[in-house]
Amino acid sequence: MLGLKVSITNAQATKQYLMDHDLLDKRYRLVRSAESIIFPVTREFTPPFEFEADFLQAEGAEREPTMCLRDALKNDLTIDEQDELRAAYDIVGSIAIIEIPEPLVPKEGVIAERLMGINKSVKTVLKKVGGHEGVYRTQRMACIGGEDTRETIVIENGAKLKVNVETAYYSVRMATERKRIWLQVKPGERVLCLFSGVGPYPVTFSMHTEAAELVGIEINPAAHQLALENIAKNRCTNVRLLCGDAHEIIPKLVASGEQFDRITMPLPHTAHEFLDDVVSISRPGTTIHFYTFLEEDAFNKSIVVVREAIERAGHSLAKYDVVRVGQPSPRMWRICVDATLG
Repeated sequence: MLGLKVSITNAQATKQYLMDHDLLDKRYRLVRSAESIIFPVTREFTPPFEFEADFLQAEGAEREPTMCLRDALKNDLTIDEQDELRAAYDIVGSIAIIEIPEPLVPKEGVIAERLMGINKSVKTVLKKVGGHEGVYRTQRMACIGGEDTRETIVIENGAKLKVNVETAYYSVRMATERKRIWLQVKPGERVLCLFSGVGPYPVTFSMHTEAAELVGIEINPAAHQLALENIAKNRCTNVRLLCGDAHEIIPKLVASGEQFDRITMPLPHTAHEFLDDVVSISRPGTTIHFYTFLEEDAFNKSIVVVREAIERAGHSLAKYDVVRVGQPSPRMWRICVDATLG
């Protein structure tokens, strides 16, 4: 089999990337040793990791065939209904979230039953009702199978996070990106996490770095309450959470003399609206992680936006890097600009 060899310490980040990009060859089992792990992959690619990763041919035991949702439903749906099926779904803890097209609504019960049948850890199946709405970017859900709940526990890089998939935005697909950032955090840094949600950034940063203090700002009261529970559950003693609009909270922090060494802005749709606020609480050497959605040939636009905000405050852009974080559609990328002030 074709394999990708990485150290054990980088296994979680590698696995998440391979899964997100459909590169994991599920026909074979992983090959483990005391210090490394070899992931079976479908093809060679250019690894975006900052750590060592090598392709090689390896002996791998074949897995027993696993059934996908489409195969599980082949005796339950007509050919036309199979064409309507959106077989992709997300699993958040014990909850699976799926889209059900209108023609398949009469079959949603059996779809949920088959989905739980091929995913033994799933106890609840929810269908999306509309898109993300409002300032809080929440999404209404309806239960179509299993226990009627919206709450679950997610294990992310060793942290236990309580999540409500309907009242608070949380993306399990960003776990690898969060690790990419906390691997850069230096001892003694003060880190500001905007749009901190249920707390995945401050909680995992607290657990895996030697940051002096982590401050989270979240406008959604429901998400903020869950974050308070999560910092208590994970015994995070260097985290301070603030509930409110960042436009209003940051000036108060500036007035009290606070500055930060690192700032995360994981809200791609509207993060640009907060750049001036963020730069106002930065200093030379501060690194800003700015997220946005852009097509590949327009990545330079993000650099211009960040540079202009930095220069408006009398600073300079000392260095930057553009990182591809995810691809929500064929031409569109979620990117992060890692920008350091001079």
